[in-house]
Amino acid sequence: MNMKPVESASRECELREQAQAWLLRLQSGQATAADADAFRQWCKAEPAHVRAFTEARRLWNALAPAAALAATTAMTVPAAVEANSAGVAALPPAGTHRDGRRPRAMRMGRRAFLGGAVAATAGWLIARPPLGLWPGWEEAAADYRTAVGELRDIDIAGVKVAMGARTALSREGGAGNELLELVQGEAQFRTPESPASPLRVRVGDGLVTLAPGSRVNLRCVAEDRRITCLSGQARVEQGGRAVVLGPSWQAQLAERRIASVAPVDTSRVDAWRHGFLVFYNEPLARVVDEINRYRPGRILITRAELGRRTVQARIPIRQADTFLDLVKDVYGARVVQMPAGVTLLG
Repeated sequence: MNMKPVESASRECELREQAQAWLLRLQSGQATAADADAFRQWCKAEPAHVRAFTEARRLWNALAPAAALAATTAMTVPAAVEANSAGVAALPPAGTHRDGRRPRAMRMGRRAFLGGAVAATAGWLIARPPLGLWPGWEEAAADYRTAVGELRDIDIAGVKVAMGARTALSREGGAGNELLELVQGEAQFRTPESPASPLRVRVGDGLVTLAPGSRVNLRCVAEDRRITCLSGQARVEQGGRAVVLGPSWQAQLAERRIASVAPVDTSRVDAWRHGFLVFYNEPLARVVDEINRYRPGRILITRAELGRRTVQARIPIRQADTFLDLVKDVYGARVVQMPAGVTLLG
């Protein structure tokens, strides 16, 4: 089993994201001569850059059917992936329907650029990357961002911020009026005892104001939006309602409302800061979503029944790949490795 340290995985993810950004730029139809020169220099800088770009282009071609399907409806993996007689998963021909026609959303013209054939792409792919394999435009535009598997500590005007993997944070306010937005991911904020002004953080449609000397964990992953007070106090506002959280209390947000307020076991909430992912009776589908934030590539569940199975586990972040062995041993799941780091569980 290949167990890479977080730092190595972060470097790998950084190169992948750079290559994917170049691929999107070159396919946008707006590339300039200056872009061409910059791309040549980037390729010459390191052989790893060329390998990353080649892999990104191969992944793009391999995922064309999934991208076409995601443009019109939620993707159901079993409909797009079939097992051949040798037991190796096979994708349909890139960018085709079952009758051989190219889907309207993914009709690709070809143009020569830097001596290579590059597919033209629909603009929606920038905002909705197929399978979430690279950041969407909101993440890419954030002021602070971490890659898959990367943990990062930063200081914003005296506020200590610990960013989890695949987290994006934007800064809207200025000195004396700090307003941040957790665009995506998970982060902990520790405010000083005597701040110049209260720290406010947007989470979706909600607004969180941290009291001086507080430590608060904020999570915004898809529809999962939670605010957990670890120490001090935090005021949460959404939909005309406001609550003040004390230590070990958590607010869960829904669309335009505070869905629930309840005491929680903060050791599980805080586990990622100590190098572990802790799950207690969580559906496997939700666990996979979290694991995907901490390991390169993408794990996909191909059977809905398997995704509903519950999981109780404590997984070291530096050994996130052990999760695949756990699912295979405990649930008898079949693990199929696909190109470009995509793994199927069925």
